[in-house]
Amino acid sequence: MTQLHYFLSGNTSQGHISLIPETMKQLQYLILIDGPFSSENGEIMDRLHKQLSNNEMLELELIHHPSSPQQLQAILLPRYGLGIISSAPPAMIETTDFKGSIITLNVYDFYNLEIIDQHKAAIDALGEQIYKNHLHAYRSYEQALVIHDEWEKIYIDAMDYGKANQFADQLADKLFPTLGDQPFSAPIHRFLGAATPDGAVDYVPILTEGLKRYFIKGRPGSGKSTLLRKLVQKGIDQHYQLEVYQCGLDPNSLDMVICRDLGFAIFDSTAPHEYFPTEREDHIIDMYELCITAGTDEKNASSLHEISTRYKLQMAEGNVALALAKQFQLERATLTRPALDTEGILELEQLILRNIETLIGFQNGVL
Repeated sequence: MTQLHYFLSGNTSQGHISLIPETMKQLQYLILIDGPFSSENGEIMDRLHKQLSNNEMLELELIHHPSSPQQLQAILLPRYGLGIISSAPPAMIETTDFKGSIITLNVYDFYNLEIIDQHKAAIDALGEQIYKNHLHAYRSYEQALVIHDEWEKIYIDAMDYGKANQFADQLADKLFPTLGDQPFSAPIHRFLGAATPDGAVDYVPILTEGLKRYFIKGRPGSGKSTLLRKLVQKGIDQHYQLEVYQCGLDPNSLDMVICRDLGFAIFDSTAPHEYFPTEREDHIIDMYELCITAGTDEKNASSLHEISTRYKLQMAEGNVALALAKQFQLERATLTRPALDTEGILELEQLILRNIETLIGFQNGVL
């Protein structure tokens, strides 16, 4: 069974950002798990995943929740145009513009409101703490990005743009040597990783398995994201299907591009998603050596140390706030979970799974 893991939403310097609405445009069938609490929604998603995993022929894409990466926010079956997506505050899913077929599991209807009302004050108070800590995290990441801009400026001022542009053009010609014969297809956008209660999390090894990998090394501001943008444009011009992975801190920045048609992945391999070659065809691209004036690290050692320390502390503050929010979510779940009619939910889950089996059989010509 093939299973890809990645994020479609993130706790970023711009707040909570979701790419799920764009992903939904690629779907024909949507199963919406619509409930008031992400904890119970997550348990439903987990059970559905385990059942689907029993079919070893299915290719699944597992979308993790950035505020609780052990939980799934969505399960995609791209071959069948099907998505199972969790919708819970504050990450509610709007389906008004969805053009395909929708089945909704309305989790709201399965809560015993008498039990909820008994704990309403505590549930509301915990919800407020969850909200406040997420807001604190977003503000911390916003400030961290400001500090990161200081870090970048040191290297931007030492950049040889002529060398950077020349290298980008040469690499683009190497990676996309011929015109793709398929019709134009818009890039698929995802997040490389996410800031989570457990720190930075990514699935680069899984996403790049079996591909020729280019590890971009360098410093902040040494042109890594700009290089990736130029490659994306060349791939689009050549009509290749691309997976474009945005930065979990700064969604405007790119961290990875994958072209499975051509069998390669190229990604920013610096902290917090730092990896090193392990396969024979792995290749390192060092933007510092290629484009930055020699001695820049040594010349600015004191400033770089001070900026790096401030940046790490600011990121850590955001991560702590997310961890607190998750702890409050767990406390809230101890109050809300007993109010859920689990047997009723399980019956609907089985109905949903039978519908999925019917769809798969129909599309495979079995029915």
